[in-house]
Amino acid sequence: MNAIAMTFPKDNAPAGVSVDGSLAAIGALNDQSVTAVPLKPSASMLAAGSRAGGVSVEIAWKIYQAMIRHAG
Repeated sequence: MNAIAMTFPKDNAPAGVSVDGSLAAIGALNDQSVTAVPLKPSASMLAAGSRAGGVSVEIAWKIYQAMIRHAG
């Protein structure tokens, strides 16, 4: 199973408040501007990105990693 990458706005809540973090995650899934994506794209995702960008699959993978790294 792929891991899911999501970013959330940072707040000043104490680190031990896991229920609040869970509620924030659930709320973010309802936000139309936020989507959950796999940390590691499938081969078909990379192939589609490669075709769309006119680049190699390796470059598509580097672009995907950069986007995940800089989200949020």
